[in-house]
Amino acid sequence: MTFEAVIFDADETIFNNQGIHEIVTKRVLASLGLSEDLVDQVHSKWDEFYFSEQSRIVEEVGFCIDRENAGRSLVLALKEFGKDISIEEADNYWEYMRQEYSKRSKPYLDAISLINYLEKKGIRMAIVSNGDIEIIHKRLNNAGIEHHFEFVIAPCNEFPITKPDMKIFHESLSKLKITAEKTVFVGDNPRSDVMGANRVGMFSVLIDRYGVNSELEGLQVPNLKISSFEEMKSIFEK
Repeated sequence: MTFEAVIFDADETIFNNQGIHEIVTKRVLASLGLSEDLVDQVHSKWDEFYFSEQSRIVEEVGFCIDRENAGRSLVLALKEFGKDISIEEADNYWEYMRQEYSKRSKPYLDAISLINYLEKKGIRMAIVSNGDIEIIHKRLNNAGIEHHFEFVIAPCNEFPITKPDMKIFHESLSKLKITAEKTVFVGDNPRSDVMGANRVGMFSVLIDRYGVNSELEGLQVPNLKISSFEEMKSIFEK
């Protein structure tokens, strides 16, 4: 099969976010007068609630907006440490998120290498993410790589769909005017990325940079599992 397009996830696929959420957590704690010693614990709880709330909301209404989920999960995390804040107060911390991720989140070097490689091969590219579309565009622009991508799709009020809903994958294929069989989808999440891609018949690639996805079953098993984008280039050489 000759592939004609690659659709990327954004966070921890193209962009390296390691350590940034801890920095945001530290700023939140400082603004609330809480001890910096709680950073690791609060960050861990915030992450835990972020993903559990995302799954719950998607199950209930079919989509989850990143900004709203970040605030909601922060409220739940802080409550575990005896600090009550409102959803409105939590939303005020979104500016911290926007600033830090826009400034600190950079593309992985192997992602830049793959993007340039695909461009030379004439392979079309796009992004489908569950993240915040404003932050994604900001980082793409900062890195000087936005022009490589035909479009970015992410959940918002105007487009209320979240991966792994098949509709978001079908929408990307419709925009590209291409069949699933000629499309590669690559991401770091076995459920939202791999399962969604497999459901619609795309060639699924799981990038597992840190070796955290060793036991996968069913639709979460990718067509190809890699630890670096250098390993992905071979499927375009056939």
